[in-house]
Order: sequence, then C-alpha cells, then structure tokens
Amino acid sequence: MLTSLKIRSFLILALHAFLVSAAAVTAWALRFEFHLRNWQALLSVIPILILYRLAAMGRFGLLHGYWRYTSVHDAVEISKALLLSSSAFFFTVRILFGIKAFPLSVYCLDLFLAAPLLSGVRVAYRAALQGGRKAEAPGPDRRQSQRLFIVGAGFAAELLIRELKQRSSAWTVVGCVDDDKAKIHCRIHGIPVLGTIDQLPELSIKHRTFEVLIAIPSATAAQKQRIVRICYAARLKYRTVPSLWEMASGRSSLPQLREVRVEDLLGRDPVRMDLEPVRRKIDGTAVLVTGAAGSIGSELTQQILQYKPNVLICLDQDETALFELQNRLKTIVTSCRIEFCVADISDSDRIESILSRSGVNTVFHAAAYKHVPLMESNVSEAVRNNVFGLISMLDAADKCNCSSFVLISSDKAVNPTSFMGCTKRLGELILAARPSLNLRCVTVRFGNVLGSQGSVVPLFQQQILTSRRITVTDPEITRYFMTIPEAVALVLQAFAIGENRDLLVLDMGKPVPIVEMARTLIKLSGIQEKEVEITFTGLRPGEKLHEELFYEHEEQRVTALGSIIRAKSSTIDWDRLIWHLNALHTLMARDAQDDIRTRMKQIIPEYAFADVAATPCDVPLLHVSPATGD
Repeated sequence: MLTSLKIRSFLILALHAFLVSAAAVTAWALRFEFHLRNWQALLSVIPILILYRLAAMGRFGLLHGYWRYTSVHDAVEISKALLLSSSAFFFTVRILFGIKAFPLSVYCLDLFLAAPLLSGVRVAYRAALQGGRKAEAPGPDRRQSQRLFIVGAGFAAELLIRELKQRSSAWTVVGCVDDDKAKIHCRIHGIPVLGTIDQLPELSIKHRTFEVLIAIPSATAAQKQRIVRICYAARLKYRTVPSLWEMASGRSSLPQLREVRVEDLLGRDPVRMDLEPVRRKIDGTAVLVTGAAGSIGSELTQQILQYKPNVLICLDQDETALFELQNRLKTIVTSCRIEFCVADISDSDRIESILSRSGVNTVFHAAAYKHVPLMESNVSEAVRNNVFGLISMLDAADKCNCSSFVLISSDKAVNPTSFMGCTKRLGELILAARPSLNLRCVTVRFGNVLGSQGSVVPLFQQQILTSRRITVTDPEITRYFMTIPEAVALVLQAFAIGENRDLLVLDMGKPVPIVEMARTLIKLSGIQEKEVEITFTGLRPGEKLHEELFYEHEEQRVTALGSIIRAKSSTIDWDRLIWHLNALHTLMARDAQDDIRTRMKQIIPEYAFADVAATPCDVPLLHVSPATGD
C-alpha cells in the first residue's frame, strides 16, 4: 500500500512538472514566433521554475491529486501559487542571477498559460469522472428513476442538484421553478429554470413529473403554505430541505431531504431566541429537570447540555421512558455528568437527598399530569401530583439552597374548564404567593406543543394511517400551537430573564383551527382529502372550545425580547392559600371528588364547573406552616 501511494505521488509530481514545463516552452515559442532562439537560456532556468511551482503548489495544498470535487476554490488557490512562484522565479533569475536573456514578456506569458493548464487538467478529470459514472448507470435504473422538479433556484438548489448528480441518484431533475423571473431560462449545472412556482402544475404535466423538492431553506411559513397548496392541487409529492436554522444549529444538513412537517405550516415562523444569557447562568452549575422523560423534559435536557452544566439530573417516575432518554443522551458528546433518577416528586426525603447530594442550583419543573379528560375522573391524583408534588419540590429546593425554580404551566390555566387546568392555575398562584428569601421562582405559560406525547398531531397521524378517519371534537375548536424547541427555548429564556414571581407568556400568534390542522395533515400524508373522513364527536369532559393565553384582568407588559410577555396577574394571600391547601389535602385523602372541585372553585373563581356549589366545605384542616409549606 505504501509503495502504491509513493508511485501515485510521484506520478502527480511528474504531471505537474510536465505541465509547468509545457507552459514555459509554449510561452518561449510564442515570444519568438516559434523560431528556435537561445533555447539554452530557457533550459537553464526551467528546473528553477519547476522547483518554485511545485513548492508553491505544495504550500497551497494542490498536490494531493484528489480532483473529483474541483471547484472555484481550487482555481483561486492555483492563482495564488502561480503568483507566488512567478515572483520568486523573477527575483531569482532576473535580480539574483542577473540573467537578461530571459525576456520579460515570457514571464507574463508563462503565468497566463500555466493557469489554464493546471486548472484545466483538474476540470477535465472531474468531467471525465462524472461522465463515466453516468455511462456506468444501467439502462433500466435510469428509465425507472423518478422525475422531479426543484422549487427554488438559489444556493440550496445548486447544492442539491450537484449532490444528486454526484451520487448518481435515482432521481432525475427535470427543471427548476422560481418566482424570480430574472432566473427563468438560466441553467444550474445544466438544469433549466423553466418557470415560476405558479406554473408548477402545468409544467409537471408537460414534463411528466410527480414529485417536488422544495429547496428554499429561508422560506417563511406563509411561503411554504403557498407552495404546499400548489403541490397538493397538482397532486405532486413534496419534500423540503432543512431550514437555515436547522442547518446552523446542527439539527440537519442540506442533503437530508425530509417530508414537509406540520410545524412548517403553522401560519407563523418559529420564534428564535438569544439564549446566550442562559449559557452564562447554566455553565458549570448543577441542574435538575423533573418530568425529564416527557416531551418537554427530554428536549430540555438535550438543550441544557449545550450550555455545559457541571451536572444534569434527569428525574422521572416512568422507568421505561427514563431508560429511553438515557439511551438518547448517550449519543451526545459532553463533559457534563448526567444522572438518571427514578423518583416521585412527592417523596420529599428522596428529592432532598438528590438535590443536596449534587448541590443543585436550578430546578426545571416539567413533571405534571396533563391529559384533560383523564384527570376529570382522577381529581385526587391530579391534586396530589400537580399541586402537592409542586409544593414538595419547592420546599425541597428551598431547604437545599437552590437559587432558581422554573414551573411549566399551560394556557389551560386561563379561565379553566378542566380540573387539570385548575391544578396548573393553582401552581401559578402558589409560585406568586409563596414567601422565599433565596429561591427565585418563575412561571412559564404556553399553549399546545406539536408532536408531544398525547397531543393531537400524533393521534391524527395514526388515525390517517390505520382507519382513514379523523375524529375532531368540534368544527369550531381552535388551539394555540408551538413546536417543542420553541417551548423549551421559552422555558430557558424565562429562566434567564425572569424575576422572582414572574409569569412569562410566549406571543404565539393566532390560534389554529383543529379542522384545518387535520386537513393539512391529510395533505402531508399524500392522500386526497376525500379519502379521509372527518367526524365530530363533541367536546370531551373539561375541554374548551377556545383556549386563552391571558385573563382579562392580567396586565400585559412586553419584555425586552418582544416575543415574551410578562403577565401581572392577581394573587392570593399566602396564609389564606395555606388554609385552602390544608383543606384540599384533607379532601384528597378522603378522595372526595365533588368537594375537591368545590374547594378549587373557591380558590379559582374563574373555574367554570357548573355543578360546583359556591359554599365553603366543612372539612378538618391539616396544618401547613406558612413559611415552608411543611
């Protein structure tokens, strides 16, 4: 192997020496109109020229012989090498040796001839290699290749076409479409730009294409919606290259085509936030995430690792889900020590042990029961986990001298009709009223998360796949939606900028009709809308027709970030709240569901539960100290 490498290197050097000599001889011949004059002078200095040329090309990394990806960059490097070696050659021959018989014009002619020779051999090799690959492609595969259009005629389209050609792909690019009319009739690596995006249906019929690759990484959500509508109307399959943000963040790379995802079609662009303040607060500290195996919790753990904490503790009660998270995080290269703890957030002794052992600075509290209809029939467990589990975490964090506590709330906490929403609202009130000298408590409120466990999108996708029938509760129902990375970015940003007792809300744009979401998913599945039945089942227990992000009485203040709003909400006296919590604890022990709802209505008057009486409950109280909640 070593011998073959030496032979290859020798051949590459010999080829370059030959081309350098050929350029010099040709320049000399042109200067003297192909008459043999003073050839001795030329032959005496050619070894010096070859030596300088090869040394300069070696300096710029041009002697490797790997020419299949020759580009403009190589031409620039060749120019630099030629200028450097010509300057050294001129100084040596003309100044140092004083050889006047070598004409000045030959120096220039040689330079201009060497450049195309050295570049041309590389371009010829690449062209021959690509031509050879095309010739080797078997006829049947070529005939069976999928014909497609590329939407966009910019840098992403150029890279995509080049990648497809180099890999002898099973796709045949017929042409490009772009709304920039100045590009029409231009060619990208031989592929013509045939028209505008609106002309895609007629062009696909004319050229017998059935698939589209969307190569516009910078496209807004509205632009993607338009392109998808056109593709859907023309019955064209479509995929897209990753967004610029995905490529910049390392989440994807250009050659990785993916299906158009529903978050591309929300009607707004995902919110991008400056998370450098997060890095300053997390770097070198110990962080604990509860509910770490859930959708939000697992994304939190992955993003937190980017900010180099010293210790990251992933805590969850679900052993299997935590095991799966452990396997995912193993693929991330990090110097952080990661611990995985199976624990119940209501077990105060266990939580205190975990916090004190690692000296945790920050707690992100994502653990909660969240399924609305299920919690309507399990109100005692909802109170135990979502309310008293929160209090247990707060007490443990305070006792173990944590500095920050971030609670994840929900838009269902606003004017709640569900018991789950009530527990979330009560959590907001607890963080706003609970006295604490050292623990900074921040609440984050946001809407539905696309793709999370139990959310509507995975359910719809499963229904489309298995039964061709989608169930929607009501034709008028709407929800606020955000992506999981957006939600986690909000949580982290709130942690960085939030002050004690702050309630921060993301500006999520306009609510999305669930029926439109269902129809979009049908289109994304490549199925005609008429093939999937949409049926309406009626609102489930606790569900609202329209969610809200703010109470009417809440004062909204835009923060310096703009996309995050600080809500100044009503609060409740801590001593009075303790009295209610003692009552809830007693009722929870008796599993008195109706009385629990009645008590919750007294704490949260906006709770719209029609069967709840507005009279106080006569229950014995369990004492909880005002200072700590113990």
